[in-house]
Amino acid sequence: MSRLCPILAAVMLLLPVAVRADDDNDELARQARSVLRRHCLRCHNGSGSEGGDFDILNVTHLVDEYGLVTDGDPADSLLLERVVEETMPPFEIRERTPVTAGEAEILRRWIAEGAAVFPVGEGREFIQLTDVLQAMHDFLRTQRPEDRQFIRFFTLHNLYNNSRILSEDLPIYRAALSKALNSLSNQSRIALPRAIDTASHLGSGRAGSLSETVYAIDVRDYGWDEDDLWTEVIRAYPYGVSYENLLDDRLQQLDGEIVRMSGSDLPMIRADWFITTAMRPPLYHALLRIPDTADELEQQLDVDIPGRFRQPAANRLARAGFAKSGVSGQNRMVERTDGAFGAYWKSYDFKPGRKRAKLSRFPLGPRNLFAGTSHPFDAQAFEHDGGEIIWHLPNGLQGYMLIDGEGGRIDEGPIDVVSDALKTSGTPAIVNGVSCMACHKHGMIPFQDSIRDHSAVFGAAQRKVQDLYPAASVMQQLVEQDRERFMEALEECIGPFLKTGANKDTPIEDFPEPVAEVARLHRLVFLDLETVACELNIEDPQQLILRVGLRTLKELGLDALAQKDGVISRLDWEAFEGTSLMQDLASQLGFTPQIVF
Repeated sequence: MSRLCPILAAVMLLLPVAVRADDDNDELARQARSVLRRHCLRCHNGSGSEGGDFDILNVTHLVDEYGLVTDGDPADSLLLERVVEETMPPFEIRERTPVTAGEAEILRRWIAEGAAVFPVGEGREFIQLTDVLQAMHDFLRTQRPEDRQFIRFFTLHNLYNNSRILSEDLPIYRAALSKALNSLSNQSRIALPRAIDTASHLGSGRAGSLSETVYAIDVRDYGWDEDDLWTEVIRAYPYGVSYENLLDDRLQQLDGEIVRMSGSDLPMIRADWFITTAMRPPLYHALLRIPDTADELEQQLDVDIPGRFRQPAANRLARAGFAKSGVSGQNRMVERTDGAFGAYWKSYDFKPGRKRAKLSRFPLGPRNLFAGTSHPFDAQAFEHDGGEIIWHLPNGLQGYMLIDGEGGRIDEGPIDVVSDALKTSGTPAIVNGVSCMACHKHGMIPFQDSIRDHSAVFGAAQRKVQDLYPAASVMQQLVEQDRERFMEALEECIGPFLKTGANKDTPIEDFPEPVAEVARLHRLVFLDLETVACELNIEDPQQLILRVGLRTLKELGLDALAQKDGVISRLDWEAFEGTSLMQDLASQLGFTPQIVF
């Protein structure tokens, strides 16, 4: 017995070291997962994804099934080799969101330490649908009766319940919700959505702590009450269901009281769907009330480009031209003027091979600038094929509008003029709203003019160029002041959701652009059985198969979900013709599809 004591003592001394080592490995795995999720998940998210059938967040896939990682040997790991040699992510993506040296070092250390399995979001108590409705009900009861009709709700509980999503993944969704709402506002102040739910966190010892999955807004804070814009939102909603046919008296009672108090049959929607869908046409145009033409928008914002072209000054109309931009391979011209709420920027973009597209020869367009009259510099006026308008909203954030060569509003830019390698819209197409926001995550992007000192025009035309294209220092000052205004509003809008805990001192510029990040995850990442079950409020994914049956799944085209690593696409799940596929499956579980006309 006495001989065992020294051995036991030695073991006890080593235990804290082993625990610390495990903790270090867990933290390293968490950091490595974060790097891969940010840079690789959009293309490598399992069966059917663009970059192959492996899931970048599945360490078994990386090590055992696809041989991309050799645990303990970074030098023999293809994944790290591709990152270090900058062949992955592809150049067009790295150019926009580069993998930093620090992030590459995290991957190297994670592999060297044995490529520990990534954590999953287990240990959180599953939030039941009844809990969500109870939070909504209780919140409405605290509001004045005359205010309740303006209260609406957004939920993230479907994400919180999914073990593939960690608690640290959720702040970007909260920030994206706030930015989306305030980017669709015609009001002068930033209005943050308010978390109203409580839940017990298993193992935390903090029963009743805030889980921040259900958010309330007052539609008046965004000017949505004026034209009943909430109806526009729920008319497009593919996840709407009601509960009158469920054998759950409590659920039915809560739902009935919520409908009565709010005055809406559908006062709650999913935040991830809203962020992705409301920031693209047609909802983006409807909610922000973007008119059909640039002329109408300029009238609304008190912008007179033809008049300011005739009498230019740097603070009235300032231009710059450059060879290429982040979304276009052709030369581009941008101009800035003042609008009703701050800056008003317009770009002019060109298809390849256009004779009047070379800005050094034709810097004084557009040729159709003066409707009904001839252009005073017609011989030096370019002809463009489209462009982008960016303007300050009353709250300091930015609105976006894509236009064709005649100034008509379009939903997406021509692919031969502009494209997005990140596929923020779900494809390479530049889609108004969400794609623009991804590119202009910090407001206006600095550029270097090449026209003022290198145009190929002379005489009066050259003097006009000097008037319209200011010195680089002047334009830089304009860009910076507009950027500062946007960043102040952005900090107020998303800072409270991102700058918390270990990130409380992180500059707002260091975070990913939240709306684009959520949009890519929502549209590009495929849905497995657990994700579908969470979206139907079912805790055990196998219960979904048991309750519905394989035959019904096959009839709905969902039999892949019953297979190993089986997935379906988000676009199929949300496809909306009368009812969505989600609503069709939900009806098999007793829910009633909620259709708004």
